[in-house]
Amino acid sequence: MSTTEVHAPGPSLPVLVVDLEGLLCVEGAATEFSRKGCRFHSDRIGELSETVGLRVDGLDKMIRGRITSVTNSNALISFEFENAVVREKRKEPRRPVRIPARISDRRGGLVIPSIIVDASKSGCRVEARDLDMIPTDIRLHIPGLDMPVNGEIKWRQPGCAGVLLLWQFSRQSDLKSRVADAELQTGEGEEAQKGKARKRRADAFGTRGPKKGK
Repeated sequence: MSTTEVHAPGPSLPVLVVDLEGLLCVEGAATEFSRKGCRFHSDRIGELSETVGLRVDGLDKMIRGRITSVTNSNALISFEFENAVVREKRKEPRRPVRIPARISDRRGGLVIPSIIVDASKSGCRVEARDLDMIPTDIRLHIPGLDMPVNGEIKWRQPGCAGVLLLWQFSRQSDLKSRVADAELQTGEGEEAQKGKARKRRADAFGTRGPKKGK
């Protein structure tokens, strides 16, 4: 992951946010990181759609999230997990884009350059030559994202194809150890740590717990 400097108040965690509707990648920093969500800081907040994925160091898969509020150069992101309701794919709005990308087979042996010309939460349309040489099961390599996205070619026409994107997101159980580290790194666990420290000091002075009988 790139280490582009982003100014965030207090301790922060570098993250990459992927706009799942427009396939745009935005680097930034996360604060207030917890099991429920985080606050994302970037000067490109206005370019993001509501539904996003977070790429965090230490996790093999992205975290699916939803932007719930935006203030100046930061956004509050609520994490979402596998129990989300399945939606009808064809009703999703498509956004015109023009993103250079690469398509390969799952083994990465055959790679062809392409252009993503429209995108939605679940798929995209690509333009490329020699698409007939690519199998149905593919990997799409998107600029700025350090991991390829698995996909399936659902239809083909001369010079273009429709791709179903098989996004893979972290489960809530995958976050346990990483979130504990992130809470300490971003200061989310600071109050909890202070509370524990206060308790230890109180116990040391004998001001907590039942008094022993004489």
